[in-house]
Amino acid sequence: MAVPSSGSLSMLDMAQEALYATYGTGSVTGPISMYDMMNGGNTKGSGNSYPSINTACTPNPEESLANATAFTLYDNNYSNGITVYMSGSTLTTGMTIYTNPCGGTTIGSGNYWIDGANTCLVEGSSDCTYIAVNSSGVVTGINCGCP
Repeated sequence: MAVPSSGSLSMLDMAQEALYATYGTGSVTGPISMYDMMNGGNTKGSGNSYPSINTACTPNPEESLANATAFTLYDNNYSNGITVYMSGSTLTTGMTIYTNPCGGTTIGSGNYWIDGANTCLVEGSSDCTYIAVNSSGVVTGINCGCP
């Protein structure tokens, strides 16, 4: 069973689904913590210990990165590579760059090279891609040129 997409919802029914995959049936000991249901365990005082779900994005909920794309950025010396994530598959000015696939934590400000030669996003160019990122993790510029 699953949580229904329409109609009324209750914490008890959702707790039953989380514990037994039987929405609306099963024994649940109160209290029920939404945090515990989403992150597993009973650290926030739930009467039951819930199974972990979506362990790549703990704590839940994090900002959602629909269709997250991973790529590697390097500092100005083309060293110290870091895997970063963005929503979607096309890097654009104004997009936020995150340090995990769940979102929530952004990369620090600076200028970065994107991994791989011939990756420049400017049509017809064969240069590397160089991006500028502000303190909020937002891409403020995309340029071509290799280190």
